[in-house]
Amino acid sequence: MPGRRMGGLLATYLLGAALLSACSDDEGPTSTTVALTPTVQTAVLSALQDEYHAEETYLRVLADLGDVLPFYNVVYAEQRHSAALAGLLQRRGIAVPESEWNINNVPRFPTRASACAGAADAEVWNIALYDQLLVLALPTDVQNVCTSNRSASRTKHLPAFANCR
Repeated sequence: MPGRRMGGLLATYLLGAALLSACSDDEGPTSTTVALTPTVQTAVLSALQDEYHAEETYLRVLADLGDVLPFYNVVYAEQRHSAALAGLLQRRGIAVPESEWNINNVPRFPTRASACAGAADAEVWNIALYDQLLVLALPTDVQNVCTSNRSASRTKHLPAFANCR
């Protein structure tokens, strides 16, 4: 059912665009927003690109294999993670970079099982990235977003992919 698959992908894309648009409606820097050190800014940008990578990888799986679970559900969470990180940057007047990733430069998987295995590995990597970020001296809002994103990857995404093989 190619029409159904494309409809799901289109809905996924539109949701992501709406989330990022909502994030860009922030009023900009505020006097109570703590500036990011160069180290923290670099770490947040790395986390953002990692979330973009996961989102595009899962969209690639959906394009190749159809609206398969858990990819169909987790891609929405990845979009929320990206939007939350983008919001941290926007509130500080830092330009949010475009994704370095698209569905044509991410891994492809021939089967759902291989996609699940690859996604589980990616979630382990994502958790480790947040572990490194969370040892830095972080403003409260950055710590909250990173803790939330890490927790979702550890308690929801990783188990979903580990169990779908």
